[in-house]
Amino acid sequence: MDNVKTSTATTDSPRVYPKRKRKQVSYFPSDTEESESEIKSEVEATSTPLAIKAAKVSNTAIAIPKRAITKPVPKKAVFPFNSLPPELKNKIYFTALASEYIALVSKLRQCRHVVGLGDTETFQSFRRWRRGRYGWYAPVPATTPIIRPSLVPNMLAVNRQMFAEAQPILYGANVFAFEDTKTLHTFCANIGPKNCAALRELSVKHWGQTAARRAMNYPAFCALASAVNLTRLSLDCDVSYGSASPRNKARQFHRDGFLWLEAVGRAKGHRDAAVDLIDLGIENVDEWKNINDWDGHGNGRKSDEAKLIELPKVVVDFRTELRMLLEA
Repeated sequence: MDNVKTSTATTDSPRVYPKRKRKQVSYFPSDTEESESEIKSEVEATSTPLAIKAAKVSNTAIAIPKRAITKPVPKKAVFPFNSLPPELKNKIYFTALASEYIALVSKLRQCRHVVGLGDTETFQSFRRWRRGRYGWYAPVPATTPIIRPSLVPNMLAVNRQMFAEAQPILYGANVFAFEDTKTLHTFCANIGPKNCAALRELSVKHWGQTAARRAMNYPAFCALASAVNLTRLSLDCDVSYGSASPRNKARQFHRDGFLWLEAVGRAKGHRDAAVDLIDLGIENVDEWKNINDWDGHGNGRKSDEAKLIELPKVVVDFRTELRMLLEA
């Protein structure tokens, strides 16, 4: 009986195999905090496709990839920008972020609506400013040099301190001129309400008149409702195409921009606060002379000099009607 017990005990004991001679590798520890799926995804992202395929075939663990160790940059090689005097930093900000005029046009890039820099030659008149998209305006001559401001807005992404110091200069020290209300809507929607609040001076070069572009007038001023700190809004375009009456132009602007008008009124403390910020261009003056008042050359259109003489009265009538609409 003893012999039988001894043979049974010997048979049940586990068999010991010799250890294979191979190079030792590092495996993931069993008590790691990461889940198995997260480990596999991280390893697959950092491993070569050949290594992943071999691991799946052999059904073995994958070794931890060794990450490159970057040496810290010595302090003597880092320029101490934050330790500069505020006056000197402001000069750098103005040089990198400020321009006399910033012309913006609407573009489609990677299936997204964005804005881009336009031609900054002759901004005072839209007739030579754009690329002739609107047929009644003459395009820029081919001999005219195209001047575009060279700005460096990427510096706002360096750190929070630089963003807080440079953001008011980028949005507050520049005059932004928009091709049309669609460009204004795209710009305000992309920069967000916080940056819209820092805007100071804007100029709209064309009011949407066609069926497609007219639909962007109201959304543009909805997105502009956060810009309650504006000091000037120039409407260098015919607000109410086909009507020469300042009363009709004021009604058209109130219909599309009442949200911005009321937002500025609430911020300033009186309802008509935004009325004094609006300036009209000579495009809002009646284009045609009296039928009996010809200039001797068979041309019944008014000259720009004649429009400038009539413009102050048009502005006064426009603002008066706008104040009545706001019930100031």
